[in-house]
Amino acid sequence: MKKIKFIICTFITLSVITGCTKDYEELNTDPNNPVAVPAHLLLGTTQRVYMNVMHGVLGGAGGDMGSVWAQLWTKVQYNSEERYIPRRTVIDNIWDNAFASVIAEADAMEKLAIDEGNTNLQAAAMIMKASGFQFLTELFGPIPFTEAMDPTILKPVYDDEATIYNGIIDMYTEAASMLANGSGEIVASSDLFYGGDVTKWRKLANSLKFRALMRISSTQDVSSELQALVNGGFLMSSNDDDAQVNYTATQPDANPIYELIDFGSRLEYKVNSLVVDRMVTLNDDRLPLYAAPAESDGAYRGKPAGYGDLTALPNEGLGYTYANISGIGEFYLNPELPGVLMSFSELSFLMAEAANEGYISGGLDAALDYYYTGIEASYEFHGISSSSYLSQEGLGFANQNDAREKIGEEKWLALFGQGFEAWTEWRRTNIPVLTPAIEGDINQIPSRYYYPTTEPSLNGDNHAAASSSIGGDELTSSLFWQ
Repeated sequence: MKKIKFIICTFITLSVITGCTKDYEELNTDPNNPVAVPAHLLLGTTQRVYMNVMHGVLGGAGGDMGSVWAQLWTKVQYNSEERYIPRRTVIDNIWDNAFASVIAEADAMEKLAIDEGNTNLQAAAMIMKASGFQFLTELFGPIPFTEAMDPTILKPVYDDEATIYNGIIDMYTEAASMLANGSGEIVASSDLFYGGDVTKWRKLANSLKFRALMRISSTQDVSSELQALVNGGFLMSSNDDDAQVNYTATQPDANPIYELIDFGSRLEYKVNSLVVDRMVTLNDDRLPLYAAPAESDGAYRGKPAGYGDLTALPNEGLGYTYANISGIGEFYLNPELPGVLMSFSELSFLMAEAANEGYISGGLDAALDYYYTGIEASYEFHGISSSSYLSQEGLGFANQNDAREKIGEEKWLALFGQGFEAWTEWRRTNIPVLTPAIEGDINQIPSRYYYPTTEPSLNGDNHAAASSSIGGDELTSSLFWQ
């Protein structure tokens, strides 16, 4: 009898255990902390962080070490960066955020999209990753690329710039091809650039490729690849194709320029005298949008780059004061100002340059058309008509040298609020002519950033080799496309 009871009890116990463990995994899964993240959820954060790093004024690549170095902006106080003494901690943060929150996130998104069979989202992730690598190599020169995303390699090699550019151009090419015949959805609510529009992502891949090819056009013949992009017809064709994050009206999701200068009351940021003087000469209707009237007398007045070492700032004697120099215009202090990765206006100027240099067909006539289109697109971005400006005599050009100067200058003006891109394009073309900051710590405008202060200890041998390959880890070391 005892034996029968034991058998019955054992059977009941086994039944209970079996019943409890049958759906154990399902019952013990926390729906608020999923094991697998849908790939699309990584897209919006990657886009926002990327634009914050690119456009950040004091803590990113857009202001002190972007617009100020491109001499679009200036400062009347606290201007160490303007005199080429950058904050090394800011450089460290730009490197870390670009690698960890842009490139690595995009790489993770790409892998998840592959697992999901979503080739359209995979392509968007590749575009974000390629652009992140391009951003960093244009700031520093050689960087980890081929081994950067391998978690088993703790000390990745720094690849040379030619290898990196060839790699990112291949990534843009592959992404555009995938988007032409892809499958899967880019969830609209997760896509801060295009709301899930696959066609616009395809145009972005090709337009970024066009820009990358123009960057290295002094190092190799890129004509056939540029012409193929033009012939293909899938490039940005209007401002509706601009790749940008539309910021909100309130912190912490407002435009970084507004957040620091307006909300943060950092009013030392002003407009450079080169911009004011040139726009006055050109009768440029964008001036009231770029610059605020000086508080002292309502005039538009800029300050040249520099001072602040031997000559104190603010300086009443020179007139370089908060009240006497035009601040950044209200248009650019709008919290909802978009953060732009690439615009139709910039592409048009690049195409004008390509036609003028003979990289694509059409010659001077095509260059003039693209040039006017770039100006018109810039005016449209600023919400004003370009008809009066475009009708002025002398705005056009009749020979290659004149075209080269005017295309470069108009592109520089159009990039007023895109400091990283303005400085990068100036480093490539040296147009317009800029002179180093007065009382600068070095005697030339920086051509790159220092490497992060952490790299000598974290990846010493590879850091040393990369530094040696460009002539030393200096602000003045040339990158291979300069």
